Amino acid sequence: MSLRLQQEYERLVQMRIITKSIRIIDYEAQQIFSRETPPSFNEYVGELINHINENKNVREFKTRSVDTEVIGCIKQILRKPDDNDLVAEKTDSIAHRLLIKEVEAQRRVSRMDTNVQKGSLVQGLLSDEENDISIYLLAKIEHSDFVDDTDFSFKSGFSKDKKTVWKSCLFEIADIDATSYTARIYSNTVAKYWSDDFLELDEMVSDESNTSKAFKAIESTLNRNIRSIAPRDHTVIRNAVISYFKNHEHFDYAVMLDTILNGYQVTDLPEEKLETLKEKLAELPERKHFDRQFCPVASVISARIKKVYDVNDGIQIRITDEIRQLDETISAYQAPNGNRYIRIKTNNELTYRRFCSTIQAEETLT
Repeated sequence: MSLRLQQEYERLVQMRIITKSIRIIDYEAQQIFSRETPPSFNEYVGELINHINENKNVREFKTRSVDTEVIGCIKQILRKPDDNDLVAEKTDSIAHRLLIKEVEAQRRVSRMDTNVQKGSLVQGLLSDEENDISIYLLAKIEHSDFVDDTDFSFKSGFSKDKKTVWKSCLFEIADIDATSYTARIYSNTVAKYWSDDFLELDEMVSDESNTSKAFKAIESTLNRNIRSIAPRDHTVIRNAVISYFKNHEHFDYAVMLDTILNGYQVTDLPEEKLETLKEKLAELPERKHFDRQFCPVASVISARIKKVYDVNDGIQIRITDEIRQLDETISAYQAPNGNRYIRIKTNNELTYRRFCSTIQAEETLT
């Protein structure tokens, strides 16, 4: 554990949990169910916050207004944390808002044969008395039905496994009367209803900016490290990066690197250079200041995708998009007489006929 994370963990251990709650959100029945929180739940809340702070995939957000429903409820809880009735009312209000937004979200995605992930809403107010900061936690965690082996009855519960944290939000509030607040958010899906509809927050770094910064940083790193020493590998990896940007609604930087480079079979690139490349790419989000998760905007990288390759006097190859099935679409070979050729698969009949002589066609058939 790094020194920063160790210090953060020690700070969390010293925090005092003031309020905590669990609400099961059943958007199918359009109901909310309250669950009691045992004393051991304090440890779970602390672990949740520590998990969020250690998670590299969180994004920074800011409030659109300090008068939105969720922020308004949080502020009232902060002002009267000892008023149990008020705290219960406001935590219920927040849970009810999530229920409404999940019902709306499910209506939107049902036509795509998908479902909003079911879960429980955990809320907690913590006090960092040393730094005079209040922390408010909201986390949507998986809950599932199970059979209680004591009486073989069906019950509902949730796991302490942090992989079952679907979404989370952490507000750090130093001044309750501030004109804006920031939040750290994690979401395991592309769905924006959590941050946009439910919490009414805006990204500190927009998807457009993230797309531009990430693609530019990746391309520059590829150019500096492998373009000259391994041109074939450079082309293949760059094409795979373009494909990932254009074919994923939810961009996860770690998953992208793993998808493209884990198990990659090099052509000209030495293995040690590949490992160095992986390390340099892994550092980019922090070095170039872009989020590790965002929704890529294809139009932002369209201009950067274009590449022109000189082939012969008066002839160039112009790439304007990702090349699907690269190996089958374009390849190079050297003839026995030493001449080098580029072979390109075409699906354009007119272009094919412009360059195909009768003799060539007959040779192809034979």
